[in-house]
Amino acid sequence: SIRNVPCINGYLKPLETGMDWSGLRSFAFAGIGRPEKFFSTLRTLGAEIVATREFGDHQKIPVSILKRLEVEASLKNSQLVTTEKDAARLPKEWQQKVLTLPVRLSLNDEKKLNSLLNKLF
Repeated sequence: SIRNVPCINGYLKPLETGMDWSGLRSFAFAGIGRPEKFFSTLRTLGAEIVATREFGDHQKIPVSILKRLEVEASLKNSQLVTTEKDAARLPKEWQQKVLTLPVRLSLNDEKKLNSLLNKLF
């Protein structure tokens, strides 16, 4: 029965890389299920979002659109920023041009997970 399946909640949190997002003029774009969460995270980190673009979840962004985003970002004196998931789908030459916000899964109850795993092994 599905009622007996343990549930452990978690959330994505920014990976601390030493990057100072404070005041960074950002042109943020994302092709994820809830792009506003990404934009909100950037704001929480102190980034100044000057523009955003949303794409469909898992959508591959054509180079022609990336070039247009690059021009728009330049006109707004800002840096292109995207998610790790979206960066992985960018052509190699674009991965160097776009900043990425890395995130990692954080569990609300890690002890519970360890306890469940210890029962299995």
